[in-house]
Amino acid sequence: MRLLATFVAIVVSLMLSDSGWAQVPGIVTGPRPQARVIDETGTLSAADSAEIERLARSIQETTKADMMVVVIPTTAGESHRRFATDLFNRWQLGDGVRNDGLLLFVALADRKSEIILGDGLDSPGQRSASQRIMDQVMVPHFRAGRPGRAILDGATRAVTDIVGVSAEQPAAADVAPVPAATAAELVEKRPEPILEPLLEPSSPATPIPVPTEDVFRPEPIAPAQPWIPPTRFQREPETTSDPVGMMILLGGGAAAGAGGIAVFRSLYRYRRRGCPHCGTAMILLAEGEDDTRLERGERLEEHLGSVDYDIWTCPVCPGVEKVRWGALFTRYAKCPRCRAVTKSHTISRLRAPTRASEGLERIDERCLHCGWEKTSERTIPRLPEPTSSSVDWSSGSSSGGFSSSSGGFSSSTSGGHSSGGGASGSW
Repeated sequence: MRLLATFVAIVVSLMLSDSGWAQVPGIVTGPRPQARVIDETGTLSAADSAEIERLARSIQETTKADMMVVVIPTTAGESHRRFATDLFNRWQLGDGVRNDGLLLFVALADRKSEIILGDGLDSPGQRSASQRIMDQVMVPHFRAGRPGRAILDGATRAVTDIVGVSAEQPAAADVAPVPAATAAELVEKRPEPILEPLLEPSSPATPIPVPTEDVFRPEPIAPAQPWIPPTRFQREPETTSDPVGMMILLGGGAAAGAGGIAVFRSLYRYRRRGCPHCGTAMILLAEGEDDTRLERGERLEEHLGSVDYDIWTCPVCPGVEKVRWGALFTRYAKCPRCRAVTKSHTISRLRAPTRASEGLERIDERCLHCGWEKTSERTIPRLPEPTSSSVDWSSGSSSGGFSSSSGGFSSSTSGGHSSGGGASGSW
C-alpha cells in the first residue's frame, strides 16, 4: 500500500507542477475589477475599449444587465468553457435575482472565444443569438486577422441581439459634430449629376433625368490578412485538459500500483523454501490437501476468504511449516474472544436524523466461529443547516466588493450565476 501511495503522489505532483498556470494573468484569478473591459493582450485600441465601456454602461442604466469583456492570452490548458463559466460565477456578474450577467471571453493565443450567459438570459432564443454572433460576426473577423473588430462587433451585437438594447450613440445634441474633412476621408463622394433647369409652368413637362447609380459608393473591404500576435506575448503550444483523461490516468496508475504489489506479494509467497531442519526444498500442499492440517477456525477463515493458509511439507523429514496470509480486503474482523477473523457486523437505522434532532442506529456484531455476540447503539449527527454560497459584495473593500460610487455596480449581497449557457467559437 505504501508503494501505491507513493506512485499516486508522484503522478499528482507532476500534474500540479504544470508551468502553464503561470501564464494566466493574475487579474482574472483575483476579485472582480471595476473596469468592464479587461484586455491583457493589447488587442483593443483605446477607442474600442471606450466604446465597449459605453455599451456596458448603457445596458446597465436601461435594463440593469451587467456585461464584461475579458481578453487574455491563454487559459494554460484549462477548458475554455469551464474557465469562462468559473470566472463568471466567481465575479458574480449580474443581479442575484435576475441573473442578467453577460461575459464575452477571448483567449487570443489559444484561438478560442466564449459567450457566457447568466441563467436569467439563458433561453433557447438567446443561446441561438449567441451562437449566431459567434459564427457570423466574431469568428470571421478573427480568421481575417481583425481581432479588435471581432471583439467590438461581438459586444455590440450582444447588446442588441441578446440584451435587447439599442447600441446607438446618444442624441445628436449631446454629441460633438464630426468635422467635414473627416467625413470626406471616410466616404468617396461621386460628382453630383447635372439636372436640367426647371421649365416655366406654361411649358410642357420635361422628364428630369434620374441617376442610375447611388451617389455614394461603399468602401471596399480589405482582403483578409493572417493574424499576427501582439509583441506582448507569444503563443504557447496548445495543450488540452481532459478531466476524464486525468481520472483514467489516475485509475490506471492506481491499478498498476496495486497490480505491482500483488505480483510482488505472489513472488514472495511462492518463493523456494528450505526445510528449517534438513535444508531440503519444501513442497506446497494443494488447496484441498491442506485442510486436514488446519484447525476448525482456520478452515472457516479460508471458507470466508478472510485468511488463506499455505502448508509446506518436507519430503525427507517430518518438517511442516504453516504460513498465514491475510486478505487485503475483507468484510470480516478479528473476534475479541477466539481471535479468528470471522466476526461480522450489521448496521440498522432506528431513527433518521433531522435538522432538529439526532438520529440513532444499532450495530449487531457476531462471530461465526465461536458465537460471540454484541449489540450497541450510536447516534447520528443532526443534518446541517442550509448555508448560502453567495459572497457579500456590499463591503466595497478591495477584496471584491463594489459600490455604486466606484463603477455603478449594485451593492446587493449576492451576484448572478451562470450554468454555462451561451456560445463557443474557435478559429
